[in-house]
Amino acid sequence: MTPNPTLAPTRRRVPPLAVVAGLLALFLVGLTANVLDRDGLTSIDPDIANWAVTHRNGVLTPIATTISNLGGTVAMTTLATVAVVAFAWFGYWRAAGLVIGTGLLSWLLIDGGKHLIARPRPPVELHIVTKTTFAYPSGHSLGSMAVVGVVAVLLVPRVRRRGTRWAAGVAAAVFVAAVGLSRIYLGVHWTTDVLGGWATGALLVITTYSGYRYLEARVADGAKHRSAVGNPGGASVPVPVHPTERDIGEVDAESQITGGG
Repeated sequence: MTPNPTLAPTRRRVPPLAVVAGLLALFLVGLTANVLDRDGLTSIDPDIANWAVTHRNGVLTPIATTISNLGGTVAMTTLATVAVVAFAWFGYWRAAGLVIGTGLLSWLLIDGGKHLIARPRPPVELHIVTKTTFAYPSGHSLGSMAVVGVVAVLLVPRVRRRGTRWAAGVAAAVFVAAVGLSRIYLGVHWTTDVLGGWATGALLVITTYSGYRYLEARVADGAKHRSAVGNPGGASVPVPVHPTERDIGEVDAESQITGGG
């Protein structure tokens, strides 16, 4: 007897991003508990800090300082502002809103997290640059992960050439990693501060981007519904597509043809 497929139990597939977000959340909760209790993973902090200090030299120090500055508040605010203006200029309004929302939330998480956890920084004698605020989570690590991450997830998938997509994605990841490592090298953060910043920033990007994709899907469904209601005869009517759903290569090509900016 052939089973009726309509009676078979339906299995809902868990979205991969939900799995990643869940794992990040679990890691972040455990890491924060370790930081508060001063045990567990925090045991690696002194050894890594001492290793970084012993490997300082005249070449790495200016490089680390430059990378740290590029991942700081001024640079990340500038990047976010440029991205928002560019997205808005080309009509990517929801993408611009996503960057604004992610940037503001990252600032709240940094400021709130530091004051809530109130973890001291490494000893002042290890500092190459002067810092007096609390340590956890690393603001540079969280901020760069959030801003660079959200811009990357918006732009990289829409690049038409596969090799260019890979190069852009790797470059973004390497930059965020370098910013976090520079903070350890400069002696102003423990390793677990940086890990906490990365995890929080990544979780923030996944959460806000998932909300953005949900909104995009709702807008697209609404456009299809309005098209169907306005066309009861069933004739094929093209559904307008918001610019954020289009390939950047197509937009660039149209700009070249029409001379649009």
